[in-house]
Amino acid sequence: SVQQEFAKERKALAEYIRTDALLGRFFEVFIFEEIPAKSQSASQVYLGEVEQTDIYLALLGANYGYEDVEGISPTEREFDLATNLHKDRLIFIKRMDNELRNDKEASFIKKAEQCVVRKSFGDYEELRSAVYASLVRYLEENEYLRLLPFDATLHSTATFADIDEHKVD
Repeated sequence: SVQQEFAKERKALAEYIRTDALLGRFFEVFIFEEIPAKSQSASQVYLGEVEQTDIYLALLGANYGYEDVEGISPTEREFDLATNLHKDRLIFIKRMDNELRNDKEASFIKKAEQCVVRKSFGDYEELRSAVYASLVRYLEENEYLRLLPFDATLHSTATFADIDEHKVD
């Protein structure tokens, strides 16, 4: 399955994000493998996490993975829900010959490529670097990180009409 295909990378990325001095301050990681047994179905759990998240990050490779009764993998269900809920989606695709990919995985990748910015990776170090850069960019774009001091930056929605002439006087 997709989860098994990237089991080591998923755990290593989760640990990296949690322990990184910068990323660990801003991001709480959820990976399915770490949840305890619950009375909810697996699909309820992972789709519930997608609803609560700000960023959905997926690793796509050769295997499409487990398919539900409609023939859809949990990863594609998560991606579709994240898309419908307008979540930020980060997609990282393992570089490989296309003939090594499951046909459904190749179709899913084509679908994802049409609507999100994605990065390819060869090994874990390349993946880790790409994830780090993407998460830092997210922090900058959402003004969690500022490159300039507060009083030297412009407010994204402020206009001259916001200035109260009486207070200025």
